Amino acid sequence: MMDVSLRNLKLVNVIVKEGSVTKASEKLFLSQPALSHQLKKLEEEIGLKVFNRLNKKLILTETGQVLYRTSEKLLTSFNLLNAELDELKKGKKKKIRLTTECYTCYHWLPKVVQEFRKNNPEINVQINIEATKEPLQYLTEGKIDMAIVSSKSNNPSIKFEPLITDEMVVILSKENDLIDFERLELSDLKKQNLFLYDIPEEKNYVLTNILQNDISLVNSIQKVQLTEAILQLVSANLGISVMAKWAVTPFLKNNDLKIIPFRANQGQRDWFIASLDKITKIENSFIDQIKKDFKQ
Repeated sequence: MMDVSLRNLKLVNVIVKEGSVTKASEKLFLSQPALSHQLKKLEEEIGLKVFNRLNKKLILTETGQVLYRTSEKLLTSFNLLNAELDELKKGKKKKIRLTTECYTCYHWLPKVVQEFRKNNPEINVQINIEATKEPLQYLTEGKIDMAIVSSKSNNPSIKFEPLITDEMVVILSKENDLIDFERLELSDLKKQNLFLYDIPEEKNYVLTNILQNDISLVNSIQKVQLTEAILQLVSANLGISVMAKWAVTPFLKNNDLKIIPFRANQGQRDWFIASLDKITKIENSFIDQIKKDFKQ
């Protein structure tokens, strides 16, 4: 089995581009005899001639043409690889791959990306929506660089950095019996029908963290897929919902809706940036953009 090395491909590539062994040896910082020896050794190893020598000129054989075409592809990829590794070593990146564990985050995430790209047009931000189902799994498999999550895992390979804190609020119709409350306790929801997102129960923050999986705290629970559908049902006073304040605020132009916060820190939710490697300078810039948008 033949074993053509990258070094051999570079040898052929440089000889072709420089037009002679003499010029190629200067380019490769080799003596002419040393380069000629390497070329002869290559031809012996593969059992095929790479160049025909006509009137002191080197003409590629069919074998040589195959080697040269391949060298163009591989050396270009190799140079790009080295350049990318060099950028990473300097703490620079040209691409950020991320996801979030919550589909409702996609209400604000595109705007953050848009603002970030204004000052960093050379950075390609890729949002992996598929990874929302299992963000930490995608992270450990190397399919994304960062995940925006509201809960930590015990995996020692994953680093969690505090990102933002948002507030979960109760959304209700102005016809609802709770309308005059300034703040709410969980016990106040006893007679209410609660609309939640139709996602696996273990991933539903309201169910697991607000209600602590105690469905007896409300009269009933109904799962609905879309934010807009939930708010239509709430607006018709068919029940209430609990959402992040930033997620529901754009819909409050509907005069039939009102939001009421919980008492104490019941509705506080912490978000983290999960990553495997040290966060780069450009990734930190993106994180700063998230924090800036939330402050506004």
